[in-house]
Amino acid sequence: MTAPRTAKPRTEGPTMPRLDRRRFTGTLLAAVAATGAAALIPALGRQRALVIGGGPAGATAALALRQARPDTEVVLIERDPGRLGPAAPGDGFAKPGAGIGLAELRAAGVEVLLDEVTGIAWAGLRAALFSGRSLAFDRLLLAPGTAPVAEPIAGLDARARHLWPAAWGSTREARRLRAQLGALPETGRVVLRLPAELPGHPDIALSRALALSGWLGKHRPQARLTVLDGGSDPALARRFAMLTAARGDRIATDWRIAPQGGTVLRLDAGRGLIETSQGPLRADVVNFVPPQQAGRIAQIAGLADASGWCPCTETGRSVRQPAALILGDARRGALRTVAGAVHSARSARL
Repeated sequence: MTAPRTAKPRTEGPTMPRLDRRRFTGTLLAAVAATGAAALIPALGRQRALVIGGGPAGATAALALRQARPDTEVVLIERDPGRLGPAAPGDGFAKPGAGIGLAELRAAGVEVLLDEVTGIAWAGLRAALFSGRSLAFDRLLLAPGTAPVAEPIAGLDARARHLWPAAWGSTREARRLRAQLGALPETGRVVLRLPAELPGHPDIALSRALALSGWLGKHRPQARLTVLDGGSDPALARRFAMLTAARGDRIATDWRIAPQGGTVLRLDAGRGLIETSQGPLRADVVNFVPPQQAGRIAQIAGLADASGWCPCTETGRSVRQPAALILGDARRGALRTVAGAVHSARSARL
Protein backbone atom coordinates (compact mmCIF):
# COMPACT_ATOMS: atom_id res chain seq x y z
CA MET A 1 0.00 0.00 0.00
CA THR A 2 1.50 3.28 -1.04
CA ALA A 3 1.29 6.37 1.11
CA PRO A 4 -1.06 9.06 -0.18
CA ARG A 5 0.63 11.97 -1.84
CA THR A 6 0.42 15.25 -0.07
CA ALA A 7 -1.10 17.89 -2.25
CA LYS A 8 1.01 20.95 -2.79
CA PRO A 9 -0.60 24.20 -1.71
CA ARG A 10 -1.93 26.22 -4.59
CA THR A 11 -0.73 29.74 -5.11
CA GLU A 12 -2.27 32.50 -7.10
CA GLY A 13 1.07 33.71 -8.46
CA PRO A 14 4.68 34.35 -7.51
CA THR A 15 5.28 36.00 -4.15
CA MET A 16 8.19 38.13 -3.07
CA PRO A 17 9.85 36.75 0.10
CA ARG A 18 10.70 39.15 2.86
CA LEU A 19 14.47 39.67 2.86
CA ASP A 20 15.81 40.18 6.36
CA ARG A 21 19.48 40.13 7.47
CA ARG A 22 19.45 36.42 8.40
CA ARG A 23 17.78 35.34 5.14
CA PHE A 24 20.09 37.57 3.10
CA THR A 25 23.20 36.08 4.73
CA GLY A 26 21.85 32.55 4.30
CA THR A 27 21.05 33.15 0.66
CA LEU A 28 24.46 34.69 0.10
CA LEU A 29 26.25 31.76 1.76
CA ALA A 30 24.28 29.23 -0.27
CA ALA A 31 24.96 31.03 -3.53
CA VAL A 32 28.63 31.42 -2.78
CA ALA A 33 28.92 27.80 -1.70
CA ALA A 34 27.50 26.69 -5.01
CA THR A 35 29.84 28.85 -7.05
CA GLY A 36 32.74 28.17 -4.70
CA ALA A 37 32.54 24.41 -5.15
CA ALA A 38 33.00 24.87 -8.86
CA ALA A 39 35.88 27.24 -8.28
CA LEU A 40 37.98 24.51 -6.66
CA ILE A 41 38.20 22.69 -9.99
CA PRO A 42 40.03 24.77 -12.59
CA ALA A 43 38.58 24.75 -16.07
CA LEU A 44 40.61 22.72 -18.53
CA GLY A 45 43.19 24.82 -20.34
CA ARG A 46 42.35 28.05 -18.52
CA GLN A 47 44.61 30.06 -16.25
CA ARG A 48 43.36 30.83 -12.78
CA ALA A 49 43.87 34.13 -10.96
CA LEU A 50 43.29 34.11 -7.24
CA VAL A 51 42.24 37.37 -5.53
CA ILE A 52 42.54 37.39 -1.73
CA GLY A 53 40.32 39.96 -0.04
CA GLY A 54 36.92 41.28 -1.06
CA GLY A 55 37.31 44.89 0.05
CA PRO A 56 37.46 47.90 -2.28
CA ALA A 57 40.83 46.91 -3.78
CA GLY A 58 40.18 43.17 -4.14
CA ALA A 59 36.67 43.40 -5.57
CA THR A 60 37.66 46.16 -7.99
CA ALA A 61 40.67 44.13 -9.15
CA ALA A 62 38.58 41.00 -9.64
CA LEU A 63 36.16 42.83 -11.93
CA ALA A 64 38.96 44.60 -13.81
CA LEU A 65 40.81 41.33 -14.32
CA ARG A 66 37.73 39.65 -15.78
CA GLN A 67 37.30 42.54 -18.20
CA ALA A 68 40.97 42.64 -19.18
CA ARG A 69 41.42 38.86 -19.41
CA PRO A 70 38.07 37.20 -20.16
CA ASP A 71 39.73 33.83 -20.74
CA THR A 72 41.17 33.79 -17.20
CA GLU A 73 39.26 32.11 -14.40
CA VAL A 74 39.05 34.63 -11.53
CA VAL A 75 38.38 33.40 -7.99
CA LEU A 76 37.80 35.88 -5.16
CA ILE A 77 38.30 34.67 -1.57
CA GLU A 78 36.71 36.68 1.25
CA ARG A 79 35.88 35.41 4.72
CA ASP A 80 33.32 38.09 5.61
CA PRO A 81 30.12 37.99 3.48
CA GLY A 82 29.18 41.41 4.82
CA ARG A 83 31.92 42.97 2.71
CA LEU A 84 30.36 41.69 -0.49
CA GLY A 85 27.66 44.31 -0.71
CA PRO A 86 26.87 47.98 -0.20
CA ALA A 87 29.42 50.29 1.34
CA ALA A 88 29.42 50.52 5.14
CA PRO A 89 27.45 53.25 6.95
CA GLY A 90 29.13 56.59 6.49
CA ASP A 91 29.58 57.37 10.18
CA GLY A 92 33.37 57.08 10.14
CA PHE A 93 33.53 53.98 12.37
CA ALA A 94 32.85 50.98 10.10
CA LYS A 95 35.27 49.53 7.62
CA PRO A 96 34.28 50.68 4.14
CA GLY A 97 32.83 48.02 1.91
CA ALA A 98 33.65 47.61 -1.73
CA GLY A 99 30.20 48.65 -2.86
CA ILE A 100 30.41 45.64 -5.20
CA GLY A 101 27.96 42.88 -4.45
CA LEU A 102 27.88 39.16 -5.10
CA ALA A 103 25.43 39.56 -7.98
CA GLU A 104 27.73 41.98 -9.79
CA LEU A 105 30.73 39.71 -9.28
CA ARG A 106 28.86 36.64 -10.52
CA ALA A 107 27.45 38.51 -13.49
CA ALA A 108 31.01 39.37 -14.50
CA GLY A 109 32.05 35.72 -14.20
CA VAL A 110 33.99 36.02 -10.92
CA GLU A 111 33.79 32.93 -8.71
CA VAL A 112 33.52 33.71 -4.97
CA LEU A 113 34.62 31.57 -2.04
CA LEU A 114 33.64 32.43 1.53
CA ASP A 115 36.83 31.20 3.15
CA GLU A 116 40.18 32.40 4.43
CA VAL A 117 43.66 31.81 3.03
CA THR A 118 45.91 30.51 5.80
CA GLY A 119 49.08 29.85 3.83
CA ILE A 120 50.66 30.04 0.39
CA ALA A 121 53.03 27.47 -1.13
CA TRP A 122 55.01 29.55 -3.62
CA ALA A 123 56.90 26.60 -5.12
CA GLY A 124 53.70 24.76 -6.06
CA LEU A 125 51.52 27.86 -6.51
CA ARG A 126 48.83 26.66 -4.12
CA ALA A 127 46.84 28.45 -1.43
CA ALA A 128 45.77 26.64 1.75
CA LEU A 129 42.29 27.55 2.99
CA PHE A 130 40.87 27.63 6.51
CA SER A 131 38.27 25.06 5.44
CA GLY A 132 41.09 22.57 4.88
CA ARG A 133 40.97 22.75 1.11
CA SER A 134 43.82 23.69 -1.21
CA LEU A 135 43.49 25.87 -4.28
CA ALA A 136 45.92 26.00 -7.21
CA PHE A 137 46.55 29.28 -9.03
CA ASP A 138 48.56 30.73 -11.89
CA ARG A 139 48.36 34.36 -10.75
CA LEU A 140 47.91 35.79 -7.27
CA LEU A 141 46.53 39.19 -6.25
CA LEU A 142 46.43 40.04 -2.55
CA ALA A 143 44.41 42.78 -0.89
CA PRO A 144 44.86 41.63 2.73
CA GLY A 145 44.12 44.99 4.34
CA THR A 146 45.64 45.82 7.71
CA ALA A 147 45.94 44.19 11.12
CA PRO A 148 46.77 45.57 14.59
CA VAL A 149 50.25 45.41 16.07
CA ALA A 150 50.60 44.20 19.67
CA GLU A 151 51.77 46.85 22.14
CA PRO A 152 53.60 46.35 25.47
CA ILE A 153 51.21 48.53 27.46
CA ALA A 154 50.36 47.34 30.98
CA GLY A 155 46.70 46.35 31.17
CA LEU A 156 46.19 46.16 27.40
CA ASP A 157 44.93 42.59 27.22
CA ALA A 158 42.14 40.86 25.31
CA ARG A 159 39.52 42.11 27.77
CA ALA A 160 40.71 45.70 27.41
CA ARG A 161 40.63 45.46 23.62
CA HIS A 162 37.06 44.20 23.85
CA LEU A 163 35.93 46.94 26.23
CA TRP A 164 37.79 49.64 24.31
CA PRO A 165 37.28 48.72 20.63
CA ALA A 166 39.50 50.12 17.92
CA ALA A 167 36.76 49.88 15.27
CA TRP A 168 39.62 50.17 12.78
CA GLY A 169 38.68 47.68 10.11
CA SER A 170 36.31 45.54 12.17
CA THR A 171 32.56 45.76 11.53
CA ARG A 172 31.89 44.02 14.83
CA GLU A 173 33.99 46.52 16.77
CA ALA A 174 32.30 49.38 14.95
CA ARG A 175 28.92 48.14 16.16
CA ARG A 176 30.29 47.85 19.70
CA LEU A 177 31.64 51.38 19.62
CA ARG A 178 28.31 52.75 18.39
CA ALA A 179 26.50 50.91 21.20
CA GLN A 180 28.89 52.33 23.81
CA LEU A 181 28.44 55.83 22.46
CA GLY A 182 24.69 55.33 22.62
CA ALA A 183 24.99 54.56 26.35
CA LEU A 184 27.29 57.52 27.06
CA PRO A 185 26.12 59.81 29.91
CA GLU A 186 25.06 63.29 28.86
CA THR A 187 28.22 64.82 30.34
CA GLY A 188 30.48 61.81 29.78
CA ARG A 189 33.98 61.74 28.39
CA VAL A 190 35.08 59.97 25.20
CA VAL A 191 38.78 59.27 24.66
CA LEU A 192 40.27 58.62 21.25
CA ARG A 193 43.71 57.12 21.42
CA LEU A 194 45.94 57.42 18.34
CA PRO A 195 49.30 55.61 18.29
CA ALA A 196 52.61 57.36 17.68
CA GLU A 197 52.84 55.71 14.27
CA LEU A 198 49.74 55.29 12.15
CA PRO A 199 51.16 54.93 8.63
CA GLY A 200 49.12 56.20 5.75
CA HIS A 201 47.28 59.35 4.98
CA PRO A 202 46.92 61.58 8.10
CA ASP A 203 43.34 62.28 7.08
CA ILE A 204 42.42 58.77 8.28
CA ALA A 205 43.21 59.64 11.90
CA LEU A 206 41.72 63.09 11.47
CA SER A 207 38.48 61.68 10.06
CA ARG A 208 38.04 59.44 13.13
CA ALA A 209 38.42 62.42 15.46
CA LEU A 210 35.98 64.41 13.33
CA ALA A 211 33.51 61.50 13.31
CA LEU A 212 33.52 61.32 17.11
CA SER A 213 33.19 65.07 17.46
CA GLY A 214 30.33 65.11 14.98
CA TRP A 215 28.51 62.28 16.75
CA LEU A 216 28.86 63.95 20.12
CA GLY A 217 27.72 67.29 18.75
CA LYS A 218 24.54 65.67 17.47
CA HIS A 219 23.75 63.27 20.31
CA ARG A 220 25.70 64.38 23.42
CA PRO A 221 26.47 68.11 23.09
CA GLN A 222 27.51 68.40 26.76
CA ALA A 223 30.03 65.56 26.57
CA ARG A 224 33.82 65.96 26.29
CA LEU A 225 36.29 64.53 23.79
CA THR A 226 39.93 63.89 24.63
CA VAL A 227 42.39 62.82 21.93
CA LEU A 228 45.55 61.09 23.14
CA ASP A 229 47.90 61.48 20.19
CA GLY A 230 51.12 59.51 20.58
CA GLY A 231 52.80 61.62 17.92
CA SER A 232 54.71 64.84 18.52
CA ASP A 233 53.48 66.94 15.61
CA PRO A 234 50.66 69.38 16.51
CA ALA A 235 49.64 69.83 12.86
CA LEU A 236 46.79 67.32 13.09
CA ALA A 237 45.40 69.00 16.20
CA ARG A 238 45.45 72.37 14.46
CA ARG A 239 43.63 70.98 11.42
CA PHE A 240 41.04 69.39 13.68
CA ALA A 241 40.42 72.70 15.46
CA MET A 242 40.09 74.54 12.17
CA LEU A 243 37.67 72.02 10.63
CA THR A 244 35.46 71.68 13.70
CA ALA A 245 35.25 75.47 14.01
CA ALA A 246 34.30 75.75 10.33
CA ARG A 247 31.40 73.31 10.68
CA GLY A 248 30.26 74.76 13.99
CA ASP A 249 31.17 71.94 16.41
CA ARG A 250 30.94 73.07 20.02
CA ILE A 251 32.16 69.93 21.77
CA ALA A 252 34.73 70.55 24.49
CA THR A 253 37.85 68.93 23.03
CA ASP A 254 41.30 68.39 24.51
CA TRP A 255 43.87 67.18 21.96
CA ARG A 256 47.09 66.07 23.68
CA ILE A 257 50.19 65.21 21.66
CA ALA A 258 53.00 63.15 23.22
CA PRO A 259 54.83 66.01 25.01
CA GLN A 260 51.50 67.12 26.50
CA GLY A 261 50.42 63.76 27.89
CA GLY A 262 49.36 61.96 24.73
CA THR A 263 51.37 58.82 25.50
CA VAL A 264 49.52 55.94 27.21
CA LEU A 265 51.66 54.20 29.85
CA ARG A 266 49.17 51.79 31.42
CA LEU A 267 45.44 51.30 31.68
CA ASP A 268 42.61 49.68 33.61
CA ALA A 269 39.76 49.21 31.17
CA GLY A 270 37.41 47.77 33.79
CA ARG A 271 37.61 51.00 35.82
CA GLY A 272 37.89 53.30 32.81
CA LEU A 273 41.32 54.57 33.85
CA ILE A 274 44.21 55.59 31.60
CA GLU A 275 47.63 56.51 32.96
CA THR A 276 49.37 58.98 30.64
CA SER A 277 52.76 60.65 30.73
CA GLN A 278 51.03 63.63 32.37
CA GLY A 279 48.91 61.77 34.90
CA PRO A 280 45.71 59.69 35.12
CA LEU A 281 42.59 60.14 33.03
CA ARG A 282 39.11 58.65 33.50
CA ALA A 283 36.89 57.87 30.51
CA ASP A 284 33.38 56.58 29.87
CA VAL A 285 34.02 55.43 26.30
CA VAL A 286 37.42 54.74 24.78
CA ASN A 287 38.18 54.27 21.09
CA PHE A 288 41.64 52.70 21.43
CA VAL A 289 43.36 52.58 18.03
CA PRO A 290 46.55 50.43 17.89
CA PRO A 291 49.43 50.68 15.41
CA GLN A 292 48.79 48.85 12.15
CA GLN A 293 50.61 46.55 9.74
CA ALA A 294 49.76 44.55 6.62
CA GLY A 295 47.11 41.86 7.11
CA ARG A 296 47.88 38.46 8.59
CA ILE A 297 48.25 36.51 5.35
CA ALA A 298 50.86 39.02 4.14
CA GLN A 299 52.91 38.31 7.26
CA ILE A 300 52.50 34.52 7.00
CA ALA A 301 53.35 34.46 3.28
CA GLY A 302 56.56 36.44 3.79
CA LEU A 303 55.39 39.44 1.79
CA ALA A 304 55.97 42.04 4.54
CA ASP A 305 59.34 43.45 5.55
CA ALA A 306 60.59 44.70 8.93
CA SER A 307 58.25 47.70 8.70
CA GLY A 308 55.25 45.36 8.77
CA TRP A 309 54.16 46.47 5.29
CA CYS A 310 54.62 44.96 1.82
CA PRO A 311 57.33 46.54 -0.35
CA CYS A 312 56.14 46.77 -3.96
CA THR A 313 57.05 48.20 -7.32
CA GLU A 314 55.03 51.08 -8.76
CA THR A 315 52.75 48.57 -10.47
CA GLY A 316 52.11 46.65 -7.24
CA ARG A 317 54.47 43.72 -7.90
CA SER A 318 55.84 42.35 -4.61
CA VAL A 319 59.55 42.96 -4.09
CA ARG A 320 59.83 39.94 -1.81
CA GLN A 321 57.80 37.54 -3.96
CA PRO A 322 57.44 38.60 -7.62
CA ALA A 323 54.66 36.05 -8.16
CA ALA A 324 52.34 38.22 -6.05
CA LEU A 325 50.61 41.48 -6.86
CA ILE A 326 49.81 43.57 -3.76
CA LEU A 327 46.77 45.82 -3.71
CA GLY A 328 45.34 48.37 -1.31
CA ASP A 329 46.35 49.24 2.25
CA ALA A 330 48.96 46.50 2.72
CA ARG A 331 51.45 48.23 0.41
CA ARG A 332 54.29 50.03 2.10
CA GLY A 333 53.67 53.75 1.72
CA ALA A 334 50.10 53.24 0.50
CA LEU A 335 47.48 55.96 0.62
CA ARG A 336 45.18 54.15 3.07
CA THR A 337 41.85 55.49 1.93
CA VAL A 338 39.05 53.91 -0.09
CA ALA A 339 40.04 56.02 -3.09
CA GLY A 340 43.65 54.92 -2.66
CA ALA A 341 42.66 51.24 -2.48
CA VAL A 342 40.52 51.45 -5.60
CA HIS A 343 43.25 53.34 -7.45
CA SER A 344 45.81 50.66 -6.58
CA ALA A 345 43.54 48.04 -8.16
CA ARG A 346 42.84 50.02 -11.29
CA SER A 347 46.46 51.02 -11.84
CA ALA A 348 47.97 47.60 -11.14
CA ARG A 349 49.43 45.70 -14.06
CA LEU A 350 46.81 42.97 -14.23
